[in-house]
Amino acid sequence: MNYRLVAIILLLVFYGIYFTKMLIQRKKGIVTDQIAKGKKKDSGYYTELLMKIATYLAPVAEIISIIAGSSQLSFMNRILGVYFAVVGDIVFFIAVYTMKDSWRAGVAEDDTGKRDLVTEGIYNYSRNPAFLGFDLVYIGILLMFFNPILLVVTAFAIIMLHLQILREEKFLESSFGDEYKKYKQRTSRYAGMGKLTYVKIVMYLYFLIFVWSVLYFFTCIAYGGGLFLSWVWLWLIIAAYSFIRVRMLIGRITGSRKYKIPGVITWIFRIAVTAFLVYFIIVEARIVGCMTAVPDKDLDYIVVLGAGMNGTRPSNPYRVRIERAGEYLLENERTKVVTSGGQGEFEVISESECARRELVEKYGIDDGRIIMEDKSTDTGENLAFSLEKIGDPKARVGIVTNSFHECRALAIARKAGFEDVQPVPATTLLPVGIHYVVREFFGMTEFYLKNL
Repeated sequence: MNYRLVAIILLLVFYGIYFTKMLIQRKKGIVTDQIAKGKKKDSGYYTELLMKIATYLAPVAEIISIIAGSSQLSFMNRILGVYFAVVGDIVFFIAVYTMKDSWRAGVAEDDTGKRDLVTEGIYNYSRNPAFLGFDLVYIGILLMFFNPILLVVTAFAIIMLHLQILREEKFLESSFGDEYKKYKQRTSRYAGMGKLTYVKIVMYLYFLIFVWSVLYFFTCIAYGGGLFLSWVWLWLIIAAYSFIRVRMLIGRITGSRKYKIPGVITWIFRIAVTAFLVYFIIVEARIVGCMTAVPDKDLDYIVVLGAGMNGTRPSNPYRVRIERAGEYLLENERTKVVTSGGQGEFEVISESECARRELVEKYGIDDGRIIMEDKSTDTGENLAFSLEKIGDPKARVGIVTNSFHECRALAIARKAGFEDVQPVPATTLLPVGIHYVVREFFGMTEFYLKNL
């Protein structure tokens, strides 16, 4: 992904919304920009002036950071940064759209135009969604192009925006009196529906899962081969379920739900969900345990499971398996390797031959240490045919596959007849690796059901 281009687009969308709204209101004779326009040169005036400076400095620092292009944080932080900025753009657009002609930038003490207290739509869940949009975009760009200067400028801007919120709240309270005080009690400053309760916490968790699932679905499409990525639709199902639960819980919180679900059904649902979550956590714990395992030294053999190719070159998942095998073989010179995998319909050479070439050419592994198994078409055959090549079920064997796949591969190996196998996990590539880890839960469940 070209993060520079993505960041520029997100900023253009954000400021495009801001200035378009100002132009629309200007045509109606409404002066939107009220920042530091008051006649009184009091503390509030200087707060707004500093906020104005901060909101000028922030995009300048962001653009310079984007041009520089580097980040001192990990790759996944850039992905999260995109998420924050996308949500920030959406929140900001909904906020200014919902405000209609009541929207102003700054405290409009001298504005004689009629303004309503907007408390519906997104303002039912945040008293300051426009400011929240600013913060989310700032944090998003910071995560994408982190550096100390941008951190300081972003922190300064967020602090000044918060001080401006406090100033505007005083102004709104004096303008709308009890109406605004009641609104403050039921709606949180940044996000939330007033005082925390158990039901609200559950609703917030479902909402976060909904947002994450939608954004991660598009991430999987971008990084995982598009809609051809197996089980990618799972994230849309999770998003749809989470959205339904959010709507149900909001209805329960506000007392606006139209249908009351019988208590028996509610308890059956809760027991079923709890049982599923417990089972899910147990299975995922086993998967993660194999992902982080450290293999013994000087194993008799390691078996490299095939994983598809691009022409004569390994696919990304296969490449990291071969890399892990090469590293292990260099560190353990007495270990032999079985390269396993046949030639697919659209492949030029077998996966086994591909791995052999990579190990010899890139890692200098002697051909005498490599045993080729080039007939298999799936994991079960990989391991069964590899055991035939090894000829000793009691041999100490390491299974080299992507770390998320290790747990199932070991189970299949034991079923195939291996008596002493252990994981030699290769890297699980992010960000799609998260999808693979979740998807593997269903793979493990299928294996358990078939082997009851």
